[in-house]
Amino acid sequence: MAVTHRYGSAGVLILALIIAPQTIAQDPVAGRELFEREWQYVDRGTTFTAWSTTTRMPQRRGRGRGPRPQHRDSGRELTSMLPAEGMEGMADGLGPLHNAVSCAACHPGGGASGVEHNVTLITVDPRSPIFERSAGRGGRGRAGGSDMDFFPGLVSGNTLSFNTVVHDLSTRRGYRAIRQRLAVGVPNGLPDVWFDPLSRTVDAIASQPVVAGRYGTLDYYLSQRNSPPLHGMGDIERISTNRLKAIALSRTRSSGGTISGRVAGKYGWRGQVDTLSDFVAGACASELGLNVANTARQAGDPADPRYLSLAADVSTTQVADLTRYVADLPAPAKPLLSLEERKRVHRGEQIFHSIGCAACHIADLPPARGIFSDLLLHDMGPDLQDPFPAPAYQLASTRSAAPASRYPSRYGRGEAWTYRSDAPSDRRRAVANDGRTSLATGTPEPIALDYPEQPQFPRGEVKEADLKGRHRFSWDALQREWKTPPLWGVADSAPYLHDGRAATLTDAIQWHGGEADQSKRKFDRLNEDQQQLLLAFLESMKGPVD
Repeated sequence: MAVTHRYGSAGVLILALIIAPQTIAQDPVAGRELFEREWQYVDRGTTFTAWSTTTRMPQRRGRGRGPRPQHRDSGRELTSMLPAEGMEGMADGLGPLHNAVSCAACHPGGGASGVEHNVTLITVDPRSPIFERSAGRGGRGRAGGSDMDFFPGLVSGNTLSFNTVVHDLSTRRGYRAIRQRLAVGVPNGLPDVWFDPLSRTVDAIASQPVVAGRYGTLDYYLSQRNSPPLHGMGDIERISTNRLKAIALSRTRSSGGTISGRVAGKYGWRGQVDTLSDFVAGACASELGLNVANTARQAGDPADPRYLSLAADVSTTQVADLTRYVADLPAPAKPLLSLEERKRVHRGEQIFHSIGCAACHIADLPPARGIFSDLLLHDMGPDLQDPFPAPAYQLASTRSAAPASRYPSRYGRGEAWTYRSDAPSDRRRAVANDGRTSLATGTPEPIALDYPEQPQFPRGEVKEADLKGRHRFSWDALQREWKTPPLWGVADSAPYLHDGRAATLTDAIQWHGGEADQSKRKFDRLNEDQQQLLLAFLESMKGPVD
């Protein structure tokens, strides 16, 4: 399957995008108004001009090395639509696809929210038979068009995303039926308490964090992301990357390699976003369905491929204002405590250090005082394994690397990476000779595993020694890596972990594994009074008060 993108990027445009956010005056008052604004859909009508192109979408899988699409194989014809003349400048506002109507809906007061605001992701397994040649594969490998049409949001032009957002809502007709279609391939169906935002519960996610499905020759997984708090983002933006690199090296040496954090982006549960402005722009596009001028584009309407909105809903100036507002959200401050409370909290912090929590949850990363994070990626063990992997290498700037039409899913709660086929290695920045751009990211190799009779996650068993050794940077090993979340404000940010599966702090600790396994075991060996002291320390870290 060809995986270059059909949207080009002119050099002057890239330069403008790099410079613009730093040169535009920023208005925090206007930023707050944008943060709280409830967006509405603007019906632009349904007049379109069609153009079509024959796009080759081949299928092949290399031996144990994941998909290797080739240009020469046969494919199918794709048709795209553009707005009729005179329609290009009409913005459509909210959506079509969206998860909320405002930033404040998922981040009230700049904080976190419950699982009702979780984002559902769909991830395609790169070992799916759809990527194989039909010859010599027992008839499993032929990929019919219906397989790819199962969830149209995975395909944009001639690009297949291995991961994308399954939005909760659409302003246009037909999307609900497409969303519900995801349940067809799940052996026992999709319970509302997992999939329906209004019915979703923490217990449902905890009992089944990942849902595996199969549709024809396509194996897919559904997972979720919880809304993180936004406090202290301005301080995080100013943390030196060199400081993070030094911490990673120091921790690896001091722990004898048992803790080996990796530097990635500062934002997103996987550290997949580099800068705060990229994070904000991506959120506008992915969560609200807003086109951000020359930077981030809303997802297409899977129920109507004719629909395409090119006009900007949000200007570069507005994104700068919104970014300034988010950056100014204050970091949580230490609360005023009585003498007895201070003693308990101090004793709890000593226990926190004694069992090794502070190896990753570092108190200070100047200028972020009291952050209790190293912002590094860590292997968190099999219980926290999740379908779409962490980046194999530090990402290039999304402003110069991400295709505009796929940018929205680069936001912190979802990602949209693709495989390239015209290079000897996927682990590099790749720009096609014709000027089309693919994602500048390291795409990890999946481990060759037997084809399961029923869809399942993980796909198969891999020895722990292999995941830490020869398959250290494989698709499967990187599924277990997560960025250390800051603990400032943790007392007021339940539920916990990347998908909100942990209702309490104790639950969150019990999910820890991998590099944090020894700390969890030490916590379990504490007596009840000691555990309560440690929890008192964590519960002393309150969120900001308006």
